[in-house]
Amino acid sequence: MKKILIITVAFICSFLILFFAKKNLMADPGGFQKCKLTKLWETKADLRIPESVLYNPSEDIIYVSNINGKPTEKNGEGFISKVSLSGEILVLKWATGLNAPKGSGIYRDSLYVTDIDELVEIDLKTGRILSRYPAAGAGFLNDVTIDKDGNVYVSDMSPKNSVIYKLVQKKMVVWLKGPEVSRPNGLYAEKDKLILGNSGDGSLKAISLITKEISIIAKIGSGIDGVQSDGKGNYFISDWRGKTSYVTSSGKVTVLMDTTNQKINSADIEYIESKHILLIPTFFNNRVVAYQAEEG
Repeated sequence: MKKILIITVAFICSFLILFFAKKNLMADPGGFQKCKLTKLWETKADLRIPESVLYNPSEDIIYVSNINGKPTEKNGEGFISKVSLSGEILVLKWATGLNAPKGSGIYRDSLYVTDIDELVEIDLKTGRILSRYPAAGAGFLNDVTIDKDGNVYVSDMSPKNSVIYKLVQKKMVVWLKGPEVSRPNGLYAEKDKLILGNSGDGSLKAISLITKEISIIAKIGSGIDGVQSDGKGNYFISDWRGKTSYVTSSGKVTVLMDTTNQKINSADIEYIESKHILLIPTFFNNRVVAYQAEEG
């Protein structure tokens, strides 16, 4: 009888260990258990209010959106730079004639960039502006993301509008609007969902691309700017004021770096999964800084 009891207890303990181990594995599939950032390089301070960075794997280079003025100023002085993966500014003013370019995305041979109240399509080969798509009612178009089917989504974080647009047949249409997406900023499309950095309530959310159902991944407690996936179900996020964090799929938030006291911003970030490199545009600091993301 005593032997049976011991075996039974051992079986129950083993079951519980496996159960909780499986639960934890499902909660945070892969990714960094503890992530740290090690600085690799920074560009010269020749950029002009860099707001967004975007990696183009086909060319192995980085595109940088330069506001070059006030964030809502239509001065025609905004431009896109090309930067190498070693931090060299290859072409400072590769694409010009923009106003205050911010978020960007690539699909096929085009670079899509937000520009206050319109989405601009740029030829990747020449840097020439191909088309401008006005967004009715927009006041502060910010981020861009493109899903696997080539659908382009754009956030407008202006308090009066606060919508997510979608480019449909070369027209910007309202895709989602409501209190749940108040002042939307960072966007990241993956599989069948849209990850949203909601600056209105400081939360990271997942939106179904099919049903538009919204769920909260984590409460950050501050305004979110850029959102990037680590490719394993977890996310890097930036707070424009200077905070960069890592959020697991279960909602655990770890602050990786905080430069708010130095007044160095952390704008619309980029993560190169294949190289484990996080790129941070520093806005008024006029640089892009690269960090190696690794177990810490």
